[in-house]
Amino acid sequence: MGKGAAAVYRRRSGRTLRRKLAIAAALCLLLPAVFTLIAGDYLTQRIVRAQVVDNENKSLELTDVYISSLLDNMIRVSNGIMFDTDINLALKEMWQRYRLGQSDPAQDTYDTKNIGYILSSIANTMEPVYVTILTSQGRYFTNYQFNLYGGFNPSEFLDMAWMKQIEELPAFDIGWVGLVDQYTAGSVDAEPYLLTMARNLRLASSRESYAYIIMSIEPAALGEIFKHDVGRQDTVLIDREGRILVSKDRSAIGQQFVFRDEVDKADKPLSVRYDGEEFLLSRHDLNYGGYRVVSLRPYKEAVDQIHSVSRLSFLIQIGAVAIFLVLFLYMVRQFTKPVVKLGETAISVEAGDLSVRSGVRGRDEIGRLGKLFDQMLERIERMIEEVKDEQALKRKAELAMLQAQINPHFLFNILNSIRLRILMKGDEENAELLSSLSGLLRMTIRRDEEFTALHGELEMLRRYIELLNFRQQEKVELVIDAASDTLHLKLPRFLLQPVIENAYIHGLRQERGTIEIKAMRTGEELLLTIADNGVGMSEKKLEKMRSEFRDLGGALPEEGAGRLSGIGLSNVFERLQLIYGDRFRLTLDSRQGQGTRIAIAIPIQS
Repeated sequence: MGKGAAAVYRRRSGRTLRRKLAIAAALCLLLPAVFTLIAGDYLTQRIVRAQVVDNENKSLELTDVYISSLLDNMIRVSNGIMFDTDINLALKEMWQRYRLGQSDPAQDTYDTKNIGYILSSIANTMEPVYVTILTSQGRYFTNYQFNLYGGFNPSEFLDMAWMKQIEELPAFDIGWVGLVDQYTAGSVDAEPYLLTMARNLRLASSRESYAYIIMSIEPAALGEIFKHDVGRQDTVLIDREGRILVSKDRSAIGQQFVFRDEVDKADKPLSVRYDGEEFLLSRHDLNYGGYRVVSLRPYKEAVDQIHSVSRLSFLIQIGAVAIFLVLFLYMVRQFTKPVVKLGETAISVEAGDLSVRSGVRGRDEIGRLGKLFDQMLERIERMIEEVKDEQALKRKAELAMLQAQINPHFLFNILNSIRLRILMKGDEENAELLSSLSGLLRMTIRRDEEFTALHGELEMLRRYIELLNFRQQEKVELVIDAASDTLHLKLPRFLLQPVIENAYIHGLRQERGTIEIKAMRTGEELLLTIADNGVGMSEKKLEKMRSEFRDLGGALPEEGAGRLSGIGLSNVFERLQLIYGDRFRLTLDSRQGQGTRIAIAIPIQS
């Protein structure tokens, strides 16, 4: 491409691309700003409400995480007690002694000390969690102090109404009791209620409860997160009946939530009227005892916060648009220079000049594109050179192949000369062996034809058996029964040799025996049968062979199919599958002590 054409291309491509980018910037920035001015009020209301709802949901989710962590601590402590071997053994022995009317003051003192030590360690390492281990006969262990003379005894838990529900719980379940009157010997301004859970310990044999674990926590510990509520916003934790369990207002704990019925409908935040003002009611369900975190927030306060952000964002957007348009016109020119350079390089390549390079580099996408484009041109040049070299090597290989074909013919001529010399000396047996070897090598090396006539394949098998018998003292008899109308039919070269080898090695165990080959024409198929009178195989082994054969991906006929121990028959199957697809059949029948029979049916070549 000439310099004049390159200059024309540079002017056209650069001017068009820059103009498109400038127009796109105006449409993407100015039109949304104008549209925002026209429809801003309507859209802002919907967006603000959606944002308020989203904020409320996120706030409730954070509250859920905080409360769940404290309740999970209570569950982990109860799990540690429930599965503590020493505690369980001591409690079961106390229950057994009580049932038998026995007493062991020394053991009781030891158990009290041991359990007390474990409970004290819990009190020293966690948030204030009050733990009571209560036996079914009223004996108790605690990690807190209580006013025994003030009218409370931990054994009184057994008489409380909620204890019946705990007794009926399945093993390992948790009973969330809810609020229980304060029972610890705390300060004067202590919480009036404790949030409580309980579990029972059952005997695996009789399903009878022998002890209970009762754990409580002060609502103030859960209510720490509610102290962040500002203004008239109020977040509380309620139970299934709408009773307030935790609130920043201590006087509200134990009272019914004012919007108890509306809470059930608050799957999504909804608006309610309270004291003449619109509030946003939100609910988040916990995974503990049907507890719910409920938020009641003035809608106006939530909207005003986001409205101020929206107005500020709009002003910033207008200022940003003005600044961006000024900078954009300058930056477009800089950004399009590499693109123009790549276009010029592409036109040069189209004209046939593969030596040109764009030289565009950088860490951005255009820089990487320029680098990859230049690398692609280099690879194309190398590939062209490689193709030229491969063509030269291919011509050399063809010449070498023609020369190599001379060597087998020389080998066959030498073998025939040796055979004639041995035959002239009267050694007909060894001469015949050399003839078999020469013929087998000739058929093995000839690879120019994929198919061969059946009579040629049978002749090769006869020579193969002769060579096998030469190696072994015990001879193998090969019986061939081929119909005359099958001898000219074509089949893949060396199709039957692996089958014969398997029959000789695995069927006859390389001992004396008979291998029979039959060939007949059945319609449009050539049916080949190879049978031996060897050891055969058991039903179990036969089924295993058929299972292995299925793994090759073949479709089994009705009577089943299989493969022998070696890889020969599997190779035969895979080769038939490549040549004929699903238009062939290969079956296997065998009985232990009676030999094995393999049948192969292939379509007749037209």
